[in-house]
Amino acid sequence: MKTTFKKTMAALSAAAVVAASAAVMAMPASAEGSITIDTVEITESQLAAANYEVSVPIIASNDFTTLAVGMTLDEGLTFVAGTASGGLVAADANGQFVWYALMNATELAGASTAAVTVTVESTAKAGDVYNLVGTPLNTEGVDRSDLNGTSAAVSGGSIVIVEDPTEAPTDAPTDAPTEAPTDAPVATPTPTTAPAPTATSTTKPSSSSSPKTGDALPIAGVAVAVAVIGGVALVSKKRK
Repeated sequence: MKTTFKKTMAALSAAAVVAASAAVMAMPASAEGSITIDTVEITESQLAAANYEVSVPIIASNDFTTLAVGMTLDEGLTFVAGTASGGLVAADANGQFVWYALMNATELAGASTAAVTVTVESTAKAGDVYNLVGTPLNTEGVDRSDLNGTSAAVSGGSIVIVEDPTEAPTDAPTDAPTEAPTDAPVATPTPTTAPAPTATSTTKPSSSSSPKTGDALPIAGVAVAVAVIGGVALVSKKRK
């Protein structure tokens, strides 16, 4: 593996020297810039659907004819391939370290023209973050980064696993709001003072009035009757 990697690096070095020489002749010596390894967010379901492979863009700050950058992959990531929208790509891995180089005869647009594809471990879950630590140094500690023949500043990126979106309920709630009671409180009637009974005047019967059947005799009548009965009894006694 190390022999293959060294051969690849040697080939890249030779090609880079030729490309860099051409770039220096075509562009001002002050042409500098930066190389950024992008950050990618992907859901658990998207990751599974992609067979756990993720393509991470490598972005140059400006158009370029040559680009070279190193990166160290977190445990859980495995190098698959280097790709580009155009030009000649050479990429290889030595364990978790990857060296990526891209050369083209004409300038390529600076954004997202290069990429490195890696496999994420199948145990990845939402909240996990896998870093791709960018470096201008190769495995021997030599600055080999390149952007148009000039050493470039390098920034690393990452792969972030996020949760699948939760679908919001589409149906409106069916529970009707609690209705206020419709029965009005019954008012307690205010007691009213009943009218005083009207006095009924009665006419006292005279002593000559004949009492009706069933009526009690007035006191004066009772006295007269007693006197009459007593007188009759006295006369009857004398006759005897």
